[in-house]
Amino acid sequence: MTWLSILPAHLTVVETWITRFFLLLGIVLILPGLLLIVYDLVLYLVRAIAYEVPYFGGRARGRQRPRAPSLAERPNGRARTFSIGGPVMSGSDSEGREGMRWRPHDARIQANIDAVVEE
Repeated sequence: MTWLSILPAHLTVVETWITRFFLLLGIVLILPGLLLIVYDLVLYLVRAIAYEVPYFGGRARGRQRPRAPSLAERPNGRARTFSIGGPVMSGSDSEGREGMRWRPHDARIQANIDAVVEE
């Protein structure tokens, strides 16, 4: 360790403990994420293998094959829309309200929009 050290020889112990501290800190920070990835992979493999088991697996029961979740598609097959909601301009600014389409996320928002449109 002393060949690679930039500190004097009497501070080697301090440098060793600093090195151990940062290695421990790195392990503590990386390990939870790594464990979640490994757990997800093992769970997916177990479900995929259990699907193929004869007599009581998913294929024998007529179920769909397990798939990884998708951010672009809902479980019922419809595509997700990634928007906050509000006006989407489809024409120039001079068109006014006729050039806008509204995508409300809530019935209260739709009621407010209808009240504004009636005025």
